Amino acid sequence: MTQAVVGVVVALLSEAKALGLRCPQPGVNELGGLRIQVSGIGDQAAAAAATALADAGCVALLSFGTAGALDAALEPGDVVCPSSVVYMDGHTVEPDSAWRARLAAHCADAGIALIDGRLLTTRQTLLNAGIKYLARTQSQAVAVDQESSAVGDVAKARGLPFLVVRAIVDDAEATLPNAVVDGVDAYGRPKAVSMIGGLLKAPWEIAKLPGLARSFNAAQASLKAVTQVAPAFAFYS
Repeated sequence: MTQAVVGVVVALLSEAKALGLRCPQPGVNELGGLRIQVSGIGDQAAAAAATALADAGCVALLSFGTAGALDAALEPGDVVCPSSVVYMDGHTVEPDSAWRARLAAHCADAGIALIDGRLLTTRQTLLNAGIKYLARTQSQAVAVDQESSAVGDVAKARGLPFLVVRAIVDDAEATLPNAVVDGVDAYGRPKAVSMIGGLLKAPWEIAKLPGLARSFNAAQASLKAVTQVAPAFAFYS
């Protein structure tokens, strides 16, 4: 690597597009001052991606993408930049406070509010309001994803600054259609046969798709906005 760059772990190809990549691919992608690793969904994939970025000489690690809301006050498109990330077993990792403050200042100047609080990382998607309520009660987290704690653990082990930027897709009351969850691969690419089969088994889930699409578009727009106002996510002061 010829210059110091920020390493970014994203699970989904769609999340990588929000960073400005036109045709992202699974694995490593380069864009300006960022080295982006599209890991696929889950903490093990994220840990491997973060390790690869650290091995490549990245000076900091960012977990970037979408999340589900646990706090009922959060809406699709809200951006969470947590001050603490926790696993369900209770162990936590702390993002870099100075880096977070710089990003928050850049975003505030552009009228973008970053929501503080705790982010929960789980190993499975939280599909409905009841499960989210239990997770919120146990963790006191405002939102949930499946990768950030793993990225944070690698950053801590390597002595690298760490940050999380996550935009909300599903609110705390939303139920995610099984046909959608099971109908995409680890990178978020549709598996047509599985998705169609799932909708045929549960045709009532079709009515949820337009709302889910709107929520996803709101999250993507927010991620793009943060990316545009803060080059390299304001890592460099």
